[in-house]
Amino acid sequence: MEFRYCPRCATELEMRPSEGPDPDRPACPNCNFVHYENPVPTVQAWIDRDGEFLALRRNQEPKKGEWNMPGGFIEQGESGPDAAGREVREETGLEVEVVESIGAFPSTYETGEDTQPILGLAYLCRISGGEEEISDESEEAKWFSLADFPEPAFADERRALAILRSRVQP
Repeated sequence: MEFRYCPRCATELEMRPSEGPDPDRPACPNCNFVHYENPVPTVQAWIDRDGEFLALRRNQEPKKGEWNMPGGFIEQGESGPDAAGREVREETGLEVEVVESIGAFPSTYETGEDTQPILGLAYLCRISGGEEEISDESEEAKWFSLADFPEPAFADERRALAILRSRVQP
């Protein structure tokens, strides 16, 4: 998100040169507000069912028609594992248990001027209950082996897939 005016006092922002390794940032000359383009945290759930993983074909933009993982944005006050469980439940009807963290990967969501930096927290999960019922956020759902897994829509998901594939012995 690009700010042109200070959200605190409405003064036009100016670029403040960095005195260290950080980049220059928009800042308010009146109240000293500094705009940081911090990534928004998201989660992705890699649900393992006997060596196959659930992927969802997106039914909405961005990346409509492409495959991605159950997941989404973390709500305020929510932990990563709690967000993964909530998103899986909302999108698939399944209850999952987080087994381990796969990693945290920078990426983006949306395109063009709407591009938003995100930090994708990837979790390996296993089913603990529920019945698979896909929400209207997805066109379809399918279980894939890691070898046959389609290219995920987002860069953070592609990085998690690469890590999972690297763990499997040929």
